[in-house]
Amino acid sequence: MSATPRTSRAHVPHPLRPYPPLIVNAALTGIVPRRATVPHVPVTAEQITDDAVACVAAGATILHLHARNPDESPAWQRDRYAEFIPAIRDRCPGVVVCVSTSGRDAAELERRADVLDLGGDARPDMASLTLGSLNFRRQASVNAPDTIVALATRMRERGIRPELEIFDTGMAYLAADLLDRGVLEAPLYANHILGGPNTAPATAGALALLSDGLPPGTTWAAGGLGAFQLPMNAMAIFMGGHVRTGLEDNPALDAERRRPATNAALVARVVELAGIAGRPVAGASEVRAVLGLRPSPPAAEAT
Repeated sequence: MSATPRTSRAHVPHPLRPYPPLIVNAALTGIVPRRATVPHVPVTAEQITDDAVACVAAGATILHLHARNPDESPAWQRDRYAEFIPAIRDRCPGVVVCVSTSGRDAAELERRADVLDLGGDARPDMASLTLGSLNFRRQASVNAPDTIVALATRMRERGIRPELEIFDTGMAYLAADLLDRGVLEAPLYANHILGGPNTAPATAGALALLSDGLPPGTTWAAGGLGAFQLPMNAMAIFMGGHVRTGLEDNPALDAERRRPATNAALVARVVELAGIAGRPVAGASEVRAVLGLRPSPPAAEAT
């Protein structure tokens, strides 16, 4: 009797089943960090552009971007984003640009959606979509059900892939519901962000639970807040997920916050871990193929 040929190794855990190339998502600026306390956080258009270039050189392929006003406060206006996105595209051809529609500073739909109307070489590939309201330590991020649907609908109409932000199990479940209703379209990409005082804890069990709760086939990444960033990144790398890192979530290279981080150093750290795991790092064209993104707009295309 001849042996049955093997047709799949999907049941074999990593690393005996080859890892997919690691997608590194760098969250450069965020809403909260200020230069006075996080000295390397980029806030001007020039700083954001230079930091983006350094992160791409270190191995990042998705750039999660926020804009700031001259006083470092968060900016939602599309014109603020247009000050640096074309320059980033010019210096980092093919990189995946993700903009923020955060409800942490602006709850109104029209303000949050303004950045989705960027065109030409400032047009985003992706935009953040938090799948529920939550409390941070001193501030709430308000994401009403109808606002989530409205933002997702506008992204779909504009050919922008949502970057699903998952802070707890209910948000993972909502992703499946929105996919079933046609509000979201596959392929899905999700960031698990753990370790906040009102979010899922930064534990292996919570990460596994969140990942298992997503629709099958979702490409997921994990990040942690503050000192939890490194262990969540490491767990994701060895589990076969992907990573979100950057100064938006974590200002330091050590848990005691004695060594201020740079975005490029945080990216380099996860690339080093990927090397230890024997895992390749994805290039921009690979990421675009996995996430179903359209080709990057030419750098010279007019807005």
